[in-house]
Amino acid sequence: MVQVAAETSGEIAKPIICDEKGSLDPVAWRGSVESLGEDYAVILRHHEDRILHVQEHRGQVEIRGRDRVGVVRLPSGRRILIRTKVPGLVLLDWLVYLGEFPDIQFCKQYGNVSQSESYQSVLAGLFLRELDIVTRCHMRMGFVQFDTESPEVRGRILSHRLAHRPWRLPAIPQTVRGRSINTPPNQMLTAALDRILMFASELGTEHLAAFQQLRHSWSGISRSTEDREYIIQSSMSAPPAGYRSALQLARLILTGATFDPTPGWGGDTFTISLARMWENAVSKMCRELSTETGWHVAPRNESIRRWDDAAGTDDPNRSMIADTLLYRGDQRWILDAKYKRSFGNELRNDRFQMCGYVLGFGANRATLVYPTASADITSCRELLATVFGNTSVKIDSIALPMIDGPRHCRERLSELLGEMH
Repeated sequence: MVQVAAETSGEIAKPIICDEKGSLDPVAWRGSVESLGEDYAVILRHHEDRILHVQEHRGQVEIRGRDRVGVVRLPSGRRILIRTKVPGLVLLDWLVYLGEFPDIQFCKQYGNVSQSESYQSVLAGLFLRELDIVTRCHMRMGFVQFDTESPEVRGRILSHRLAHRPWRLPAIPQTVRGRSINTPPNQMLTAALDRILMFASELGTEHLAAFQQLRHSWSGISRSTEDREYIIQSSMSAPPAGYRSALQLARLILTGATFDPTPGWGGDTFTISLARMWENAVSKMCRELSTETGWHVAPRNESIRRWDDAAGTDDPNRSMIADTLLYRGDQRWILDAKYKRSFGNELRNDRFQMCGYVLGFGANRATLVYPTASADITSCRELLATVFGNTSVKIDSIALPMIDGPRHCRERLSELLGEMH
């Protein structure tokens, strides 16, 4: 049953709150098209981009989450908060496991980071702490290229500017190299600090005070974002001493902490795809367990089977792509990660998809892998066991306790892989 959080047009400044679809009894937001104003067109665009699920009937709108969680900022300044069933620290623990987050060991022991906070609030709190350390202990100037005007020629003359403004002589426009506080790492940290404004209202009193103090301390840094990609790449390739953790956190904030490059550098959307995270995590766990289980992950090009009538190698409508294809000798086993609450009630289409994988890849087994919120359930269900040609094949589903973090899921997957011969 879907609970509905309603807001009236008089409460337009309040955030739109909904839950991701994997939550138990997910909350949806309901209101009128009129109350959303010009924001409605942007909300529909996010529906088309599969960030939100929007239904409209006779001027009434219902907004639900899909598999992405985080914050969406609307043109009016109003925000959409997509909540997740996975606590913020656990979600960041998964990002650590996937190499998308710095391995900061004090995360769970640090007093002012709450287990129940959203992942963006936890991320902001950790970034503010690391930035405070940089500010007090490591902040420094560096050699950078910058434009200046001087009667002394110390660098490369900017002839195009000189031609347009000859009356500035004897001051000559030129690019010089010198020490400045506006280094790429400092600009990257400042850009991330500014971006926290997007969800500053979620910060507690202590973090909000730290945020305001740090904005003052870093107010002298240039806010230029002309080449943010260069700033991020150059900063991460050679981080100054003491900067690494703060820069890793800043990169997540600037990119929206997303695995998908398509949204650009975050923009007005700060969301993460839990479905993509779950797929990547299952594949990584299988790779790590290959030595002890004997099941090895096939190269990505072997995980794609194109239909015979495909128009080309890039025809998305004529290809089957397995999340994880395992092999051991001449045996083939496909694991398909499903970020759904369907374990025990596996969908008809998902069952048929596994049958297609068995046929298309010549696999002996195809398994649906679901995340669960509890380890106290049956972890494996057999859906179909039959003989195809002279080969026995099996289709089943397994559940891993995602909410307990990657270590527990890896241990449970190791047991299941070891049991399935």
